[in-house]
Amino acid sequence: MKKLILICLLGYLCVPTSTSTAQVADSPGADLPHRSTPQFSSGMGETHRGGDSRSDTLSIGDQIPAGIEFSEVLHYGSDKLRLDDYRGKYVILEFWAPTCTASIASLPQLDAIQKKYGDRIAILPITVFAEDQITQTISGNKRLEAVALPLVVDARKMRAYFPHSVIPHVVVLDPEGKVVGITGIEDITTANLDELLSTGESSFRTKEDTRVRLPKGERLVSGSPEVGNKNIWFQSAMTGYIPEIRGGLYQNFEEMSHIRITNRPLYDHYSLAYSGKSMEDYFGRNRFETEGFGEEELTTSKSGSDYREWMAQGNHVFGYELIAPAHTDPYELMREDLRRFFPHIEAKVEKKKKTVYALIQQEGSVYPASTTEQSSYAMGAGLQMRNLSIQGLVHHLNVVFLRNSPYPVINKTGLDYPIDLDLQANFSDVESLGQALREKGLDLVKREEEINVLVIRKVAEPKLLAL
Repeated sequence: MKKLILICLLGYLCVPTSTSTAQVADSPGADLPHRSTPQFSSGMGETHRGGDSRSDTLSIGDQIPAGIEFSEVLHYGSDKLRLDDYRGKYVILEFWAPTCTASIASLPQLDAIQKKYGDRIAILPITVFAEDQITQTISGNKRLEAVALPLVVDARKMRAYFPHSVIPHVVVLDPEGKVVGITGIEDITTANLDELLSTGESSFRTKEDTRVRLPKGERLVSGSPEVGNKNIWFQSAMTGYIPEIRGGLYQNFEEMSHIRITNRPLYDHYSLAYSGKSMEDYFGRNRFETEGFGEEELTTSKSGSDYREWMAQGNHVFGYELIAPAHTDPYELMREDLRRFFPHIEAKVEKKKKTVYALIQQEGSVYPASTTEQSSYAMGAGLQMRNLSIQGLVHHLNVVFLRNSPYPVINKTGLDYPIDLDLQANFSDVESLGQALREKGLDLVKREEEINVLVIRKVAEPKLLAL
């Protein structure tokens, strides 16, 4: 008889409960930073009580009751889905919730596993939530709309059989309907499934849910060290000077938007917030003006011990951290936070006439478009740029090589198409750079231009915690 494996996913609350995370390279959701984290025992174990013990709670070694059927199932061709239809075949089960980012994100990956194993395995996501909430979660999300798995909804009885406080939650049955595994999504790997299909044995670890009770008044994010994974969707915080931490900036936008600044003057905070990811408007010191501030109120030229003493005064350098969903504009959120944290400062981007280094094409010269398909940008002994906009070079000059120049570099070439460019020059020396550009039909000309400038004004006296 052909063996069939059914995987059913149980879920209710996305609750982080452990300080240790099991990492499995090919498991669905293994790369998710906001998943709920279960605890695992070292072996298979004999019992599982994910919540209060009940007479109908099933554990490893128990038989699942006969006659279980579901009448509310999305993506299913019949009016009822019966678990008894899988008896006599090799079966695995599992369950999820639309309130948990980790279990939502695992659905497309589970769908891929289903397609990999075909009729040798069946994956059945089950939730206690109603159909309308599931439909709302799926609608408009192309990855979720592509999931072909049958989705069982409003299945509260199944959670009574397998109580738990952490999801995703996985249950495995044998061909007779006996519970042989209660585990986490981390253990649904190709290695474990291949072993189960070929030998009837598995290496699933037993998942043991725990709950952490927070004392009244305890701070969830900055406190509560017993909560290992806090499943943060959004957070912004501002700090004053933190001794023994180096000043720095970190940004990452892969899964979530994450900006972290430590012990940096307010100039750096405003420069980042208003420059954002713009290639044209990088507000370095040569495009930054202040009004109404004291000589060293925003920044200083001090160094070494003098700079450390300046920081230690408590109101000169600040830290900032933002964690936000990827679909938001992190720099707009940062600008809102700066307005909230520093209401005595008004910041605006204004048009002003400034002396600049204008990057231009020489008269009569028409720079050719790129002839390569692959885009690349390499800076070693010189610049080698392929199939990219020249604005990238201008941005690189302003941010790195000419950041201390009194004049910003502005792109006035009119080149609105990708080009190839090779330059041999000292990029921190305007004369050397200009000579190399002229050899390519380009030039760097010092002249007046109207450009965007970031202006910050002190409109009131500050009320900072350190004062």
